[in-house]
This record gives sequence, C-alpha cells and structure tokens, in this order.
Amino acid sequence: MSTQLESRHFYHTGDVVEHLNGSLGTVVEGFALWAVIRWEDGRQEEVDQLDPGIGVRERAARE
Repeated sequence: MSTQLESRHFYHTGDVVEHLNGSLGTVVEGFALWAVIRWEDGRQEEVDQLDPGIGVRERAARE
C-alpha cells in the first residue's frame, strides 16, 4: 500500500504555519478551498489553500 505525501501548502486546523516574511500563525479553521489563520500579532486572515507564500511548519496532532 502506498502513502500519499501531504503538501506543506495545504492547511489543517491546528497546524502551525509560517509566511515567507517569517511570521508564524496557527490555522483556526481549515476547509477544502480556504483557511483562517491567526497570526502571532493577533490578526486573523482568510487565505486560499495552497498559497505558495505560506507553508506548514508543524502539523497538528491527529486524533
């Protein structure tokens, strides 16, 4: 059985992400086409899934 690797540009709720500018954030909500990220400065932003300017730094633990 083969395993499919996840893109570091697809965000799941709870993932820690990093913007190209070095900002860190946490995915508050992750959906098929978009996600809401709460950045370390407190602001929230809705972003497209697969945004090349944001990558997953640490995956959330799976239950």
